[in-house]
Amino acid sequence: MKKVLALGIILVLSTHLLSQDARTLYNKGVRHAKRGDYKQAKTFFTGAIQENGFFTEAYYNRALAKSCLGEYASAIEDYPKAIELRPHFAIAYNNRGADKNELKDYQGALEDYTKAIELDSAYARAYYNRGIVYYNLNEFDKAISNFTRAIDLQPEFKEARFNKEMAQSKKDNFQ
Repeated sequence: MKKVLALGIILVLSTHLLSQDARTLYNKGVRHAKRGDYKQAKTFFTGAIQENGFFTEAYYNRALAKSCLGEYASAIEDYPKAIELRPHFAIAYNNRGADKNELKDYQGALEDYTKAIELDSAYARAYYNRGIVYYNLNEFDKAISNFTRAIDLQPEFKEARFNKEMAQSKKDNFQ
């Protein structure tokens, strides 16, 4: 039992030490992302992942950096690992949905937004994003319902109010 405990402590310590290098690279990536230098941020997040393959935030932020660079398909590839490491990561599902939406994979986007909502029923942005997809699919009742829910959750959500009005107008003209 003592050997197993000692081995466990060594593994935890080595993971912690490894994480320090990963954390330094990650922090550099964050600084570059804040300045809008997403290409360099992506490089540092990749380094953090190479140092520690269990660094959820590094996978997630590398996906965001790729998305900001317009590399949507590549960004989508990073989300499964972030989600595997943190299964209830609603914002990761939401942002992967946004990347799928950019690629016009509307069904995949709907699935991700719905999963984000299942994980966090008060996530106004996920309802809003799902409303956008329904709007793009000319499913105006569903779009209006999602925009309304986003507004209920976040009354100052101006984009949701605007898009709800647009969906209502399109619905009225579509009939």
